[in-house]
Amino acid sequence: MAKKTILVDIYLAHNLGDDLFLDHLSHSFPDLDFVPFHPGKNYTLFFENYKNIKQFPYTIIDKIAARLGKNKLIDYHHLSKKYDGLLFLGGGIFREEPYWKEVYEYRYQITKAFKSQNKKVFFSGCNFGPYKSSEFIDAHKSLFQKIDKIVFRDLKSYKLFSQLDRIYYAPDLLWSYDLPEVSKNKKIIGISVIDPRHKEQYKNTYHNYISEHKKMCMKYIEEGYKVRLFSFCKPEGDLKVAEQIAEVAPQIEIYNYTSDISSYIRNIGECSAFVAARFHAVILAFKFQIPVIPVIYGDKTENLLRDLQFKAPFLFLDTIASWRDVNFLELSEKQIMILQEESKKHFDLNL
Repeated sequence: MAKKTILVDIYLAHNLGDDLFLDHLSHSFPDLDFVPFHPGKNYTLFFENYKNIKQFPYTIIDKIAARLGKNKLIDYHHLSKKYDGLLFLGGGIFREEPYWKEVYEYRYQITKAFKSQNKKVFFSGCNFGPYKSSEFIDAHKSLFQKIDKIVFRDLKSYKLFSQLDRIYYAPDLLWSYDLPEVSKNKKIIGISVIDPRHKEQYKNTYHNYISEHKKMCMKYIEEGYKVRLFSFCKPEGDLKVAEQIAEVAPQIEIYNYTSDISSYIRNIGECSAFVAARFHAVILAFKFQIPVIPVIYGDKTENLLRDLQFKAPFLFLDTIASWRDVNFLELSEKQIMILQEESKKHFDLNL
């Protein structure tokens, strides 16, 4: 019997979190093949690390045909006949951006095509928001009623749509991701950074963000710590921000994620404390049982902390100057084990 092949809609921009989703998917379903709906060739080397992840076929001939009006990327009927199912995987994929109607129309039409072939369609590992209008919510209620199963990663999103059928909640996918064993160093502080200019509401905080992180680094250096700055996503500006912060002291180390997941995660796991702006840096720190201060720049991190029943005060990106006044957060081994087990529901999909 031939292997089933699932088309996967996933954000691929050399971002550690999303690459971990794909890695997790591959290892969780070794008997299935997956084709990320990503026509570019910038992930070819990454895909070659996996036996069951295949490059989406898109040739120069396809590009020419698209210019002539026959674009296979929007031929959803053809895609629905070729693939055995459709999975939208992960993250903050439901945001009310100015272009949300175009994204919605794509999802609605490709879902409609797959359902017309009696193929299953899933959303997993996602959260809903930020949003402003009832139109945005109502449109997605209409879409979600056509989906075979949706697993949200936060309770706020789940409760918003829990009156619909086939809506579920499970803690983030990476709680169930298997981490390598590492030896911790007692004096390493890890700091995952982002570029605030990529977030409209935080653009004006950029210079203060850099300044406060320089102060943070110097404080820990003076206390005898090694400082590691982690860039999870170079295309979104993490590396440039890390380089600017590192100008304050030559001994600061920068770890930029490229595609070597295992060694990168080990470098995180060796830390003894963490300050985490990236959402999945927070989760990885918790999983490694590293005390962590999350730096909140969006609903998803705040919702995560509230789901874990942590209480304010929290540290927000626009109040970064108060980093000295907040406490490191920790989870017990028992809590982590419960989250790990519940997280497996994201892949209870019957693909």
